[in-house]
Amino acid sequence: MKALLSFIRKTLIVSFVLGLSVLIMVALIRYRGDRGADRDTWKQTKAENTIEGYLEYLRNCQSCPHEQDAEDALDRLQSQRGLVVRLEHGHLPPRTGISLPVFSPDGQEILAAAGNNLYFWDSSTGRRLTRGRNDFQTRGGRDLESLAYSPDGSRIAAGMSGKEAGYLMLWDQKTGGVLADYAVEWYDIKMVAFSPDGSSIGWNALGPIGIWEPGSGKFLRATHDGASALAFVRRDDGKALLVTAAGRNVWFWDAASMEVLKQSELATDRSLLGLSQDGLLVAFRQGAILELWDTRLGTLIATLGNHDSEIVAFCRESRKGWIAVGTKGGKLYLWDLAEAKNLGSVLAHEGPIEHIACSKQGRVVTAGWDAAKVWDLEKLRISSEQ
Repeated sequence: MKALLSFIRKTLIVSFVLGLSVLIMVALIRYRGDRGADRDTWKQTKAENTIEGYLEYLRNCQSCPHEQDAEDALDRLQSQRGLVVRLEHGHLPPRTGISLPVFSPDGQEILAAAGNNLYFWDSSTGRRLTRGRNDFQTRGGRDLESLAYSPDGSRIAAGMSGKEAGYLMLWDQKTGGVLADYAVEWYDIKMVAFSPDGSSIGWNALGPIGIWEPGSGKFLRATHDGASALAFVRRDDGKALLVTAAGRNVWFWDAASMEVLKQSELATDRSLLGLSQDGLLVAFRQGAILELWDTRLGTLIATLGNHDSEIVAFCRESRKGWIAVGTKGGKLYLWDLAEAKNLGSVLAHEGPIEHIACSKQGRVVTAGWDAAKVWDLEKLRISSEQ
């Protein structure tokens, strides 16, 4: 009996070893096959040496051996089309993307969210700028929904969502210390914007909207169902008004009382995309077509077409009035609004451009699931003419 048990035990051990050996051999064969296939794909991609080819390679890359080589080659080609830098991301948690990017007023820094944390980058080098160790606390892991710099760059505002309330936060830009916060029960704060003098913060919660003055503690709210865009705009007499958009309608509000001063219904059948940061333009989209309207006059300025795919984001470069457009296909377009002229385009990302923001210095930052990148719009225009 003992001999039989010993024989069975040895048989099982041998079977296990043989099975394990087979699995290892199969894995090695597959690994070599994958490496060989990747080697062939990389050789072909490198030989073609195109932006489209490198983006396609990276899109299908899962920790492949030449991933960094492909990124470096892509950056070299895109730099000829206006790329300034891609923001470094090695310090971010795994599988965490960069979102909600905004330029500082002087254009030298970029503020963005990664997960529930705030980070800063140098907009020319792409390097992370460190602040204090425990600064810019979001308190309780609240989700960041919107970010804004004050006009003088000294403060940062955020709109956040929480389990039972949305929150408005205000930090000191240098120290990261909390200057003020305010809870808005039952609503998530989806958008924030500073008034031109920096004393007030407009907020939008996809239901109520309002004004918060952190210095005085004044807090105003008004019901505005469906509002999905918000900004401040100056009247000809210099007074700042809050402007909002919902559906095909645009509202102007007295920021001191939250009374409606004007409402306009625009003659468009397209879907609302958003307002420009200065509140002068409101954009509507339908697939690859973008409409831009004057918010104050309620008139159509331009209809921009011939984009490669569905439009997902836009911003207005205030220095020359150019329009930057991001698409679902990952392409960045540049338009002269006055002439409705396409000034250039570049395939910027592996997937959709999820966020876009313009600086006052002729640059734009785009963010997708693959990276966040800074572009020089004048260089993009010149390279597109060649």
